[in-house]
Amino acid sequence: MNISLKGKSVQIINIFQKASRNLIYLLVFLLPIFFLPLTIDPLDFNKQILFGILIFIALIFWAAKIFFSSKLEINFSFLNFPILTFLFIYLISTIFSLSPKESFWGWPLNLNQGLLTLFLFFIFYFLISNIFQKKEDIFLLFLIFLTSTFLATIFAIYQILLKKNSFTTIGTPNSLAIFLATLLPLAILLTINSKKFLRLVLAIYSISFSIFLILINFSLAWFLLITGTLILFISGLLNLKRVEKFDLVFFSMLILIISLFFLSFRISWSGLQIPAEILLNQKTEFQIVKNSFKNVKNFFLGTGPSTFVFDYSKYKPTEINQTAFWSWRFQNGASEIQDKLMTSGILGISSLFFIFLTFFFISLKNLSLRKNQFISLGIFSSFTCLLFGQFLYPANFSLLFLFWLILGSLSVLDSKIKTVNFSGHFSLIPAIFLVFIFLFGISFSFIQIRNYLAELRYFQGLKAWQKGELEQAIDLTERAINLNSSLDSYQRDISQLYLARLNQLLQKSEPSNPEIQGLIFKALDSAKKATKISKNNVANWNVRGFVYRNLIGLVDGAEDWAIDSYQKAIELEPKNPYIFNEMGLIYLAKADSLGRESGKEEKSKENLAKAEDNFQRAIELKSDYAPAHFQLAMVYQRGGKTKEAISKLEETELIAPLDSGLAFQLGLLYYNDNQMEKAKSEFLRAISIDENYSNARYFLGLIYDKEGKKDLAIEQFEKIEELNPENLEVKEILENLRAGKSALEGIGPLLPPIEEKQPERLEK
Repeated sequence: MNISLKGKSVQIINIFQKASRNLIYLLVFLLPIFFLPLTIDPLDFNKQILFGILIFIALIFWAAKIFFSSKLEINFSFLNFPILTFLFIYLISTIFSLSPKESFWGWPLNLNQGLLTLFLFFIFYFLISNIFQKKEDIFLLFLIFLTSTFLATIFAIYQILLKKNSFTTIGTPNSLAIFLATLLPLAILLTINSKKFLRLVLAIYSISFSIFLILINFSLAWFLLITGTLILFISGLLNLKRVEKFDLVFFSMLILIISLFFLSFRISWSGLQIPAEILLNQKTEFQIVKNSFKNVKNFFLGTGPSTFVFDYSKYKPTEINQTAFWSWRFQNGASEIQDKLMTSGILGISSLFFIFLTFFFISLKNLSLRKNQFISLGIFSSFTCLLFGQFLYPANFSLLFLFWLILGSLSVLDSKIKTVNFSGHFSLIPAIFLVFIFLFGISFSFIQIRNYLAELRYFQGLKAWQKGELEQAIDLTERAINLNSSLDSYQRDISQLYLARLNQLLQKSEPSNPEIQGLIFKALDSAKKATKISKNNVANWNVRGFVYRNLIGLVDGAEDWAIDSYQKAIELEPKNPYIFNEMGLIYLAKADSLGRESGKEEKSKENLAKAEDNFQRAIELKSDYAPAHFQLAMVYQRGGKTKEAISKLEETELIAPLDSGLAFQLGLLYYNDNQMEKAKSEFLRAISIDENYSNARYFLGLIYDKEGKKDLAIEQFEKIEELNPENLEVKEILENLRAGKSALEGIGPLLPPIEEKQPERLEK
């Protein structure tokens, strides 16, 4: 009876062992090819959700095996120590982060750098280290991974050649090129060390990887491939005793020649549409790191995982404002290593280098002892490529997955298994451990599923907004917030949706309308919640200031609250001209409001001076910033400096020559200054850019009327009537013109323009 029970227990243990092992195999197969186009990020976010759920299920099965066997077999590889050190430093950096919550989740800033992602990778490493025990297991693990990568490569080649699309399941085409360049040395080693059919299969994999590298022709990928194959070549030269070694020298030499050729000659393939990848350069990121390290706290622990965008906003050099990407907020820099240095500090980067050094020590020891030589050499060469890549390129989820897969595989080859038996008073430990892992894993899975459903709703809301379905966009975003109210991006965006709906209603009803009052409250409340959730995200303060600015006249003190919000934004992003321009607009609105009140002329002038100062500061930061130039001209106009206003708009016109709104405003200044020929020229230019620009046609028609060209004037006002069929003033003007009278006879003073229109490019 005891024998039967013991046999059944062994069967159960084997079932759990196989289940956890097979889940790792499944995960390794799925991750390179998995994506879902249901969220804003179809790749990394979806991969993390899949990875987290499968890894915790595998962990539960592994814990169940310990429970039924009452013993723990654990791998005490020396690699464990630096990895645990790195995880601990990352935890401390998260606790003292600028935004601990976002540093933990990594979302919505940069989930690849979050503590949660690192913790999941640590569990992945731990399971590989303790579930697999032989080099054959590692061979099968990489064979499955290479098979999946082959499918991802074929899909990418199909997308590029036939679909004319640059989408890949790994990331950008460049990141896939780096991924393949890293794997190719390992694939070559496994090909040489395999036989018959398997050798043919792996050779096909290697050829497909090479074809993609040739199609993309990314210099960094060739450099990394040269690094990896050079290691194979030198190793082969030192060990020319077997046929495999000759094969190794031959194939590595062939890859080296191909790599050097394409690295030397920048060949571009006609017909391929591969968009350029936009990244910071190394020099710019190094400047940001230096500026960040002036803060002693940042020097040791960094600003926290996933907070690169905060550092970029605060410490970016002014020179970036003179580029086309001045308004971008980069989520990561040019180098994974520099990103880590900035976000986890000297302690974080030192612990990461500790992992690198330990890896090389173990690998070189295995190679010198000829222990699992071929697979050890493959892992060593691929890891070296990956390491150099981290110095020169930011890592996405797939590249980090490969990094931890290689680390886990080396720990198996360096296996030092020790057994701990649980008996007596300690027999409850496996049960407690299993219950804890089960509850934690289930809770984590539920939270991730909830967050995923929220992201689905949010993405659907964005698509609805793009289609102009405002009410549906609000409904879907509200549902996303009900599922996950802790994301500042949800709160920030819905505040703007409420504002858009508010503007719609204000055109139809009075501000006292209860629905309008409700929308005002919701817009303000959501904007405040965003800044409360993430107080160091400048985007939240910009939106809060924008909401207040749009509520001037509807909410008492909105001007002051808007200024306070933008001042906080300036603290977080002191070199952004947009913020100073927004501040100037608020002071300009205050000056106009005070100017309409008797006895407040001096205060109006003070605010006008403040507006001018802010527009000037925006121009100092970005000399070709058209919105600030335009608004500065408006300040001059309000101050009665017509000549200066004209001069400023003429200067702005050189910056934005295709802006119809700008052409109209300049024409209007010429018109008021009685420079009719120049005014006519600008109105004609505005119409040539936008033929439906009614205001430009309105004043052009008045000029034609003054010149006695009644037919041309009638032509302009007939077009305006088509565009504005309910405008009574236009109908009266047409009656006058057709009767041979002056256009404005009997109408009185010139009425306000037909519609308000800010210069289009300036709004952006």
